[in-house]
Amino acid sequence: MIIAFKEFKFCAAHNLLIEGHPCSVIHGHNYKLRIEVEGEPDKETGMIMDFDDMKKIVNPIINKFDHNYLNNFIDISTSENIAFWFFQTLIKDIPNLYRIEIRETDTCGAIWQRS
Repeated sequence: MIIAFKEFKFCAAHNLLIEGHPCSVIHGHNYKLRIEVEGEPDKETGMIMDFDDMKKIVNPIINKFDHNYLNNFIDISTSENIAFWFFQTLIKDIPNLYRIEIRETDTCGAIWQRS
């Protein structure tokens, strides 16, 4: 099995709904999203999935989230829930989706992976 990936970036605000938590105040992040697909490369194209096709599926979501308030889309907008939301949303159009990684910063984020 081979895994191919494409990364995306977007800026968005959110806040956690935990009273007294430092992140309960609305704040923003420069998110990095990594989409991974698994499979065997097609014999004709040599690709598991064309990156342009992946962009056509993912970019409309990125454009909706970019410079917006994530809590409008994901009630509890933790990294874990954002990764899960992307996985559940994209699996419909990317059936060989293997893993989603979302990073809030260079040092923290979450991964949702097919088991």
